[in-house]
Amino acid sequence: MRFNAVLRTKNVYMLYLLPFVLAVIAFLRFTFGPDDFVVCADSGVISIPFFSMQENPWLKEVGVLALLCLSFIVFFVADRYKFLSHITVLPAVIYGLLGVGIICRYGMNNYLMAALCAALAVARLQAAIVNTQSNAPVFGFGLFSTLAVLFCPKLVMLLVWAIVVLPFSGRAAFKDLVALFIGIFTTLFFTCGYYFLTDQLVELPDIFVDALVVGQGFWMIMPEKLAAFVVFGILVVVSLHNVVVNYPTAIVAQRRGMLSMLSMLLFLGSALFFIPFNCHGVMLVIAVPLSYLFTQYFISHRTKWIGNVLFLLFLAACAWMVL
Repeated sequence: MRFNAVLRTKNVYMLYLLPFVLAVIAFLRFTFGPDDFVVCADSGVISIPFFSMQENPWLKEVGVLALLCLSFIVFFVADRYKFLSHITVLPAVIYGLLGVGIICRYGMNNYLMAALCAALAVARLQAAIVNTQSNAPVFGFGLFSTLAVLFCPKLVMLLVWAIVVLPFSGRAAFKDLVALFIGIFTTLFFTCGYYFLTDQLVELPDIFVDALVVGQGFWMIMPEKLAAFVVFGILVVVSLHNVVVNYPTAIVAQRRGMLSMLSMLLFLGSALFFIPFNCHGVMLVIAVPLSYLFTQYFISHRTKWIGNVLFLLFLAACAWMVL
């Protein structure tokens, strides 16, 4: 009973404890865990040399700090646009726990930057759902979605999702689609401009394609972590059922907000089955919609003992990702 009350609490004290939780997990992993740190080889059209330096001693520490900041952003997006049943810090906690194992292994990487862009894209989409009188959020949604793909071309399904989800979010007018594509082409214009000024514009298509097709099947990278992904998969199914059951009772903005997160998860998750990867960094992006869907389940489930058991299984799966 008490544990279930903690999951459903509206207090934000966990937001202040989260930095210490992530710091302790990272310290224990770096000090007593296996020395298997590697640089994530999935690069993008936009690359940052700092992320590809294997000998850089600060990649892990900077990565944990960036993960913490991104966890806060995930919370503030839910707090600002209120598309969950009530305000809770669980999105930040769940995102931090989902991502800390990835950061401990790969450190700061392009996927973390792409996850930041994806979180900002989600914020702009929720703003577009709430404020239907302005096209500025739609422009930002297209811009940040494209920027995430340029950081990691393997996230190309994110751009497909951005185009598909807009009409189902109450923004199906012609001017909304124009604003979306202006945002997309603005990002592409400045990227192409940089490659043109550096005499690499001819190489740009090859760079994108090479970044997209190099790698191996996602499930073959670390097969020993498959048990954790099975738990996450079970939670996805349970959360999907919860969204469907509560769909008729939610207000319009909440329905559209949660359905947008569900569709984002489906588009990104499908990529795990046909796009090759070099690391598990893509989970940092997929964790954005996962954190909201899991939170919605944990704060609204009706069978307390099942919810508690599933949360303990979630903690165990996150611990297995860290080890």
